[in-house]
Amino acid sequence: MTSFQKAKEFSLSFQKEVLALIQDLDLDAISRVSLMLYEAKENGKNIFFFGNGGSHGIASHLACDFGKGTKITGKKNQKFYKVFGLDNPAWLTAQANDGKEPFTEGDYPGKYQHGYDGVFVGQMENFIGEGDIAFGISSSGNSPNVVNGLLFAKQKGCKTVAMVGFDGGEALKIADEVLFVKTEKGKYGLVEGVHEVIHHLLYEYAIQLEQTN
Repeated sequence: MTSFQKAKEFSLSFQKEVLALIQDLDLDAISRVSLMLYEAKENGKNIFFFGNGGSHGIASHLACDFGKGTKITGKKNQKFYKVFGLDNPAWLTAQANDGKEPFTEGDYPGKYQHGYDGVFVGQMENFIGEGDIAFGISSSGNSPNVVNGLLFAKQKGCKTVAMVGFDGGEALKIADEVLFVKTEKGKYGLVEGVHEVIHHLLYEYAIQLEQTN
């Protein structure tokens, strides 16, 4: 088999897996989250998107699309999405450098072995209020800082969404709504790719809501 044939074979296999995962998406859960985000916007609530690595990129992308992309030119008195990507690099690194004490002494829920476990809690606590939404993204569902962020948000009376893969991990058990791409552990490419599909489903419907309401 030539190198090209091997690459083509791999591409076909990957395509087949992605299509199966998209076909298996829980559209009811996606629809509920779509409306949850819209209602939060209409009620002036904050929405926090957060994750690590590729999931961090998806969180930033979601914040960009909902924050800017949903604005309709010429629509009078439109309410805008109050979104945070929790991606300020200076704040992230400063928060990680400070260690766990601000969180353990603050009696926050979760586990804090080092400062990085609190980087999302540390940013949310400045803005968070009852009825806000915490939207955590983690392929494994076990990232301590994402799990801690969801637990902290629940403690503050917020609604929580977890977008996860693999077996769902701890986040699957914590969040009020779960967007779950079930795969073998370690299949990051599949999970992150389908998470981006979910992202655009949420975003495109948000635009439709703005255009029709």
